[in-house]
Amino acid sequence: MKATINIALQSLRLVLRDKSSAIWMLLVPMLYIFIFGSAFRFESDPSKNKAYLGVLDKDGGFLSHLLIAGIQSQNILIDTLAEEPKEPPTRMLIIPDSFTVRSLKGEETTLEIVKQQGSNVEAEMAAKMAVRKSYMRLIADLVELKINDQPIDAAHIERLENREPLIKVSSRYAGKHKIIPGGFNQQVPANIVMFTLLIIFLAVGGMIIDEKRSGIIRRINVAPVSFGQLYAGKLAGATLIGVAQIGLLALIGRFVFGVYYGPSPPAFLLLALLFAASVAAIGLTLGMVVQSEEKIIAIGILLAITMSAISGCWWPVEISPPWMATIASLLPSGIALSGFHQLISYGRGVAAILPHLVKLALYTLVFAVIFARLLAAFDSARH
Repeated sequence: MKATINIALQSLRLVLRDKSSAIWMLLVPMLYIFIFGSAFRFESDPSKNKAYLGVLDKDGGFLSHLLIAGIQSQNILIDTLAEEPKEPPTRMLIIPDSFTVRSLKGEETTLEIVKQQGSNVEAEMAAKMAVRKSYMRLIADLVELKINDQPIDAAHIERLENREPLIKVSSRYAGKHKIIPGGFNQQVPANIVMFTLLIIFLAVGGMIIDEKRSGIIRRINVAPVSFGQLYAGKLAGATLIGVAQIGLLALIGRFVFGVYYGPSPPAFLLLALLFAASVAAIGLTLGMVVQSEEKIIAIGILLAITMSAISGCWWPVEISPPWMATIASLLPSGIALSGFHQLISYGRGVAAILPHLVKLALYTLVFAVIFARLLAAFDSARH
């Protein structure tokens, strides 16, 4: 047991002792998280998205104020403009002079909407619909006050708007709606996955190649260390490297970027451990199969980047084509990232990630067996 622990700790020491480790395990991931987390801080729930509308109120009367308030109540982001800008904003509503006076007299008046060419079509439609709805409600209020011989002023119109509606409309999603993870909640687990792949594939794979070439494995074999201790030590050491990478980025995510890891810390730790173990087994297998450090660098980077991109580390897998989402669900990186999102973005517990844990455990078992066979074959060849 002591020999196994020593071998495992030695693997971890070799990686942490490398001066470039601080760059690739800490600085580069932090930079990625900050840049992409800031760039993709979007709200994926359509009910919370707001279309922009600049409003130039040339009237200033109480009807124009009520019109603007009605537009704003319909999920529209209102930007009140003091004067007409030289360059029109994305879209702008112009309320003409004497809007209140002309409307009260029943005279024709025109609301003008101008927009930039190429602006978002859906947002433009939402803004136009909000303007129409607000104007029609305003007309309906004026008609009701006129019929009931009540004074037409801001107070009476607001009283009509604030009364209990006779008909209520309730809208909700049909079936299951999943919010697409975004911002730092997306990028912290994504970079945990991507850089764990990179560090283990390159560092662990390169370490095994170096030990094969320099004869370290052979010297360990002639020491009072059994094959089982050597095998377990290498697997545990590679897993420790992955756990160290995950733990470091998890702490950064929590205390620098404010990411909450869900209501079940044990679930997060278990998922992290099994992901590290599965990637460790794959990295050790790569190190046994590949024969040169140049090849392991090329293969490791290509494999890690490809797996990361397909699994949703660069963009949410929810916006990927169906075939890519299917492949992601079969890769250890995609399985782990999906599990992290269950905990972080959706606030679920262990029960939600049980399938993910089983899949990662199977990956670990399969590649651990392959690594054991390759290590045994290498040991036999040396003898």
